[in-house]
Amino acid sequence: MTNLTRRLIFGGIIIVFMAAAVFFFYRRNIIEVQVFVVKKGTIERTITGVSSGTVEPLRRVKLQPLLPLKVKEVKFREGDRVRKGDIIVILDDAESLIKLDLRKASLASAEFRLHETEERHRLARQNYERARPLFEEGIMPDSTFDEIKSRFAVTGKEHEIAGNALKEARLGIRLSEEELEKTNIRAPFDGVISFLNATAGELPEYYLSSQTGMVSQAALTSIETEPFCELIDDSVLKVEVPFDETDVMVIKRGLKVKITSDANPDKEFYGAVTYVSPVVSKTAEQNRTVDVEINFNQSNKERLPVGASVDAEIILETKKDAVIVPTNAVMERNDVRFVYAVADGRVMKKTVKTGISSWEYTEILDGVAEGEIVITSLDVAGLEEGKRVSPGKQP
Repeated sequence: MTNLTRRLIFGGIIIVFMAAAVFFFYRRNIIEVQVFVVKKGTIERTITGVSSGTVEPLRRVKLQPLLPLKVKEVKFREGDRVRKGDIIVILDDAESLIKLDLRKASLASAEFRLHETEERHRLARQNYERARPLFEEGIMPDSTFDEIKSRFAVTGKEHEIAGNALKEARLGIRLSEEELEKTNIRAPFDGVISFLNATAGELPEYYLSSQTGMVSQAALTSIETEPFCELIDDSVLKVEVPFDETDVMVIKRGLKVKITSDANPDKEFYGAVTYVSPVVSKTAEQNRTVDVEINFNQSNKERLPVGASVDAEIILETKKDAVIVPTNAVMERNDVRFVYAVADGRVMKKTVKTGISSWEYTEILDGVAEGEIVITSLDVAGLEEGKRVSPGKQP
């Protein structure tokens, strides 16, 4: 190998090492960043609740026995769905059935008594009507006519009393039927049994006012019973969410609300503001807030569970075909807003004028245009204007 060849090989190696050094030096000074391609889209100006709310049913009712009777039969279980009018629990109805039979017997006797007095009164009226002309003509003695007249009056009174007794007997039947119906604990609407504490053969719990807890059977009718069943209507849901007091003037009834829940993270629910509390509340743990009640728009076909935690955003304004960037790409210093854009592989600081914004996107009115690239990973070390960057993600 000649000296010239050796020098050429040695020079080539040096050039390769220098190129590698330059390459690695160049690569070391390129910052990997995440970026976003500026686009047009729909943006909403929203305000978010200061904390999560809890899903509640639009209707909730606690059922309790109205009579101090043992449980005869439990026809459903906790968690079952029921239809309006379904009997959930049957109380012991033996005594009520006996009372109803007695009332029916009394009704039959009253009907017979009324028929009997009506017939006697009819005959007494006929005698009176025949006797009156004879008495007026002086043919019938005073004593005889007075007896006939008295008989007519007495039978009339007896018929009136029998009529009242019949009405009373009929009312007694209605009363017994009402009492018998009270042994059936029915669902007042379609819904889900969220709580049920009833066992066949047991007497429902009662609130006892006496010190000893002992009570006579006669006093049971005046005791307030413990609700042993709760029914909820989860077909339509509502939620109450606290919002910061500074937002109270812009929250109005009817505003659209976006609702999200970890219970169904892939689904967005929508509702509307139905009530804004007129009172600002304050606790030791949080700032002053205003409670806002929101009703879900659609029926709960997805069965979002009652009690689930949800977040709510009230939509104040919506714009379509707006130039938007991620909100976290916009910075502000000394009341000047700007973004870091990428041009020719380097960071370029661009002052922007913004419009409405949400936690996700901000509208750009001036400063960057659709199709430009802005940096979203602003927490990368060494990121500043003029630095070389390598876009890593372009949503």
